[in-house]
Amino acid sequence: MSVSATLEAHARTRHLWDGLHWRTMVRFVIVLLCTLIAFGYTWLELIGDLRHDSDIGYVFVLAVVAIFAAIGIALRHRDELPIYDRQTDVIVGLIGLALSAALLGLLVLRYPYQYEVLHLDLIAAPLFLMSVSILAFGLRPVFRFWPAWLLLLAAFPPPYRQLVVLLGGSSVADGTVTLLLGAAAAAIGSGRTWRRAVVAVVLTLALGAIALVVLWRWFPDAPLLVYQAVPTILAVYLSTTIMYLNHRNWSTVKPLDRPVRPLTAASSRGALATAVVAAALIAPIPVPHEYGVDYPKLAALEIADAPAVPPGWQVFSEREYPWAPRYFGPGTSWTRRFMVAQRGNPDWDKESRRRRIVVDTERSANLNDIERLPQFVLYSLNQPRISAPVRIDLGHGITGRLNTVVDDRRLLSWTWMSWRWRGRGGAERISLISADNHLPDAEFPRPEPSLARNTENMLHQILRGNAVSIDPETEKQDAESEYKDREMLTTVAREIVRIGAGG
Repeated sequence: MSVSATLEAHARTRHLWDGLHWRTMVRFVIVLLCTLIAFGYTWLELIGDLRHDSDIGYVFVLAVVAIFAAIGIALRHRDELPIYDRQTDVIVGLIGLALSAALLGLLVLRYPYQYEVLHLDLIAAPLFLMSVSILAFGLRPVFRFWPAWLLLLAAFPPPYRQLVVLLGGSSVADGTVTLLLGAAAAAIGSGRTWRRAVVAVVLTLALGAIALVVLWRWFPDAPLLVYQAVPTILAVYLSTTIMYLNHRNWSTVKPLDRPVRPLTAASSRGALATAVVAAALIAPIPVPHEYGVDYPKLAALEIADAPAVPPGWQVFSEREYPWAPRYFGPGTSWTRRFMVAQRGNPDWDKESRRRRIVVDTERSANLNDIERLPQFVLYSLNQPRISAPVRIDLGHGITGRLNTVVDDRRLLSWTWMSWRWRGRGGAERISLISADNHLPDAEFPRPEPSLARNTENMLHQILRGNAVSIDPETEKQDAESEYKDREMLTTVAREIVRIGAGG
């Protein structure tokens, strides 16, 4: 390299860093630190979920591709109107911070049982980040990146998981849905025109599909995060780089060989101090605690077999639900058995009618798969109310949980006994359900996971407040709850456990 070329390169570098004033860098650091600190519990929870091979890893992938999208927007020249109203910035930023705190402190803590399903804190966190950015950089510069902010809201898990279910629920399905998010990021980053956006989407999907096929063919047992991250991040990086070089006629690979325009919004110590105070106030708000889930191991239990039929009962109907692998992962199953007593018992029915119960068995080689979704989210319950639990010793180290479940819309009620255990071949979650109606045509809740019904039940809770609880593990005492079939279900459960333990 000649001396003149070297001096010219140094001049460009010096010009770049002159544009990036140190105060701008300080604002970036403050924004990131405030977000990390304010939602520290959330980040720790997500990392903990990743250790159990959860599908929540797509959130981190989404953050990476959103950065690619933001870089693409930043590289487009766009003049801003010379309107610098810091008072408006502070007002809008404060409103966003208040909404973020309300989401985390009120709604997230209000629905602890559905926390893993809804993850409303993943809406609160991008809202907080955007609000702090408005305080630091101003409303106009931040709003310029609105497509990238909108992309971050796709971190809300229910739509993502519903798409994964529709595609089969496998690791490839997770990778495919994450790749679709990556394609949206590539379109945003490369979308100077709609044609370029379409080309970026096609290129991203093609490159990502090749990577997914390689993983599926040669690395089928790779962790779920690998299926989500590697194809998507690689495809977005390559496609956006190709589109950028094409726009510059392949003349240079240096993205910052031009002056960096200074920020239009004036620095405000008060705005930054507000962001720091908000982070300090939000940081102590915890996420809902994880319920202690125990799977006692029984040496004699063979998970491959259906739970034993207790003496005095017989099976008259059995059904397998084919959708279980899509929701819980490959290799899982859900079996429902209808059992009827061989003779009547006046202690269970005053007319000595032969009682009927339902036995639902969720089975998997990996107990973490069973816990992907809360138990009562998976049933067709309309406006349910669930009582506080009663713990019952079923013998051999197994503890059952007894609840009363009421369907307010259909005016039906059931008594529900559940427990978990593991043995050779995996783990199971078993539920015994009896109906308050003792007639042969008694209706039982059907396993039928539904995003729409789950949303309806959440709104039902919001409207009725503390009068409604769908948390079977709640510690709130309810003196009005009746456990009508406690004796019958306890007897049946203890017999099933005894036989399963080799007794």
